[in-house]
Amino acid sequence: MKLSDLKEWLNSLPAEELEKDLMYNALDYGLTGNVGEIRRSDENLYFVGDDPVMLHTKKELKQRGFSDREISHFDVEIPKGCYYIELNNEYSILERFSYR
Repeated sequence: MKLSDLKEWLNSLPAEELEKDLMYNALDYGLTGNVGEIRRSDENLYFVGDDPVMLHTKKELKQRGFSDREISHFDVEIPKGCYYIELNNEYSILERFSYR
């Protein structure tokens, strides 16, 4: 979905509908809940197999001891400049700040 598609869909809703919570449902994982926030990535974000799932910047990965060569083999999950939905997950919010 492009942001323009989302904007068009939101513009079509009556004002009272816009006051409702935005929920998510991840069928593959059996998860549902509220969307925490929509963010813009200022850097490429990488996933390295953390559990729970965490996304990291290159700087964070270097702080964790990964080399440039190792980082180059990781997939970029969220490219720089893209928007993504941050789900409400208290644990991941706390973890985000533990490597800085």
